[in-house]
Amino acid sequence: MTNVGLSIEFEDRQGIQVLHVSGPLDSMTHDQFKSQVDPLVSQPRVRIVLDCENLTYVNSRGLTLMAHYQRLAAANLSFFAVAALNNRVSKAIELLGMDKVVKLYPTVAEALQTAAAL
Repeated sequence: MTNVGLSIEFEDRQGIQVLHVSGPLDSMTHDQFKSQVDPLVSQPRVRIVLDCENLTYVNSRGLTLMAHYQRLAAANLSFFAVAALNNRVSKAIELLGMDKVVKLYPTVAEALQTAAAL
């Protein structure tokens, strides 16, 4: 059995941090994701776009972490957005009502446009 892990590529686009996430965000990869993203989200006035185009799965722990990052960003006068989710993950977020907590954007370009306006 092949273990496909999570990978995160960091990109700076004119002061906006774009995190390209690939693979599953589940119990096996939660701690890796958290250890890589926590230091960035903890900074004041940071602008972060989570590019989830290649995110294959998110469990409840991952969704809770995204909601935590959204609250932390608001407290730090920062911007945190989740963009380009696949339909299955997007529907799960909507069913749980988390779309009212986490800023979701259909595309990375739309999230970047909003972040750039801040």
